[in-house]
Amino acid sequence: MLVCNSVSRAFGRGDRRILAVDGLSFEATPGEVVGVVGPNGAGKSTLLRILAARMPLTAGSATLGGRIVGSRGMRRLVGYAADPPQIPREVTAIEWLSYLASHRAERPSQRLAMVRRAAELGALGGFASRRVETYSHGLAQRLATAAALLCGKSLVLLDEVLAGLDPGAVKELGEGIIGAANSGRIVVLASHNLGTIERLATRVLVMRAGRLVGDATMATFLRERVAELTLSGRSMGVADRLVRMFPGAVRTGGGIDVPLDGGLTMEHLMATCRAERVAVAGSRMRYRRVEDLLAAG
Repeated sequence: MLVCNSVSRAFGRGDRRILAVDGLSFEATPGEVVGVVGPNGAGKSTLLRILAARMPLTAGSATLGGRIVGSRGMRRLVGYAADPPQIPREVTAIEWLSYLASHRAERPSQRLAMVRRAAELGALGGFASRRVETYSHGLAQRLATAAALLCGKSLVLLDEVLAGLDPGAVKELGEGIIGAANSGRIVVLASHNLGTIERLATRVLVMRAGRLVGDATMATFLRERVAELTLSGRSMGVADRLVRMFPGAVRTGGGIDVPLDGGLTMEHLMATCRAERVAVAGSRMRYRRVEDLLAAG
């Protein structure tokens, strides 16, 4: 299990001190794909760098299977890939993957199998024997992600690694991510691509200004319904009052979105609008999306 307890990371001093991660606590269990979403500057990349032991904590603690983040025992269990890719440019993909596998395989046949599987996951094809310095950014991202999946025996950390990749590579790597979780590993995936999060994540954490402001299990969350109300121009002034009346409701450009949970029905919602003399120009129901978590956070 991955356990983060009041994890914080500060930069600067005095009046310039900024908490990039502020008292964040959560747990993740083997088999989970944890999506981490939030606006730029939310602290997503900082969190992953902390878990990858690339940056020390300012306060709090993080452990994986009881091992402290940064300890030698934990480092050997973690795979990490970020944008831009962090790979020596003078080596080939096969050389790099072989080097990584040699520290994790118990026998030569296992090493070869790990390298072959990683190259397949990265959809490297004929590029596997070429030097990394000849790679495009997208190809280097594919190699970095494949390497993280190879190295992450217990925990795989992926920071915006699927951004800008071609559909074929996204499909291959997505299958690798799901396969890693199915084999009992924890995958933490930070991404601005909410569609990718919805397809791959089993759970979503929402960060804002360094804090955890949302935590939802996707299987449950995506089955919940939302009522979208479009208000007439003269009723927009009371939209904030309606938001306060219904927990989880948020304003939109043309009205409000209201989660239909806790026994709330569309009929009850429309009756309340009539009682409050709110003119509803249009309404529809839909299932929740990850962007609803972001809006609520």
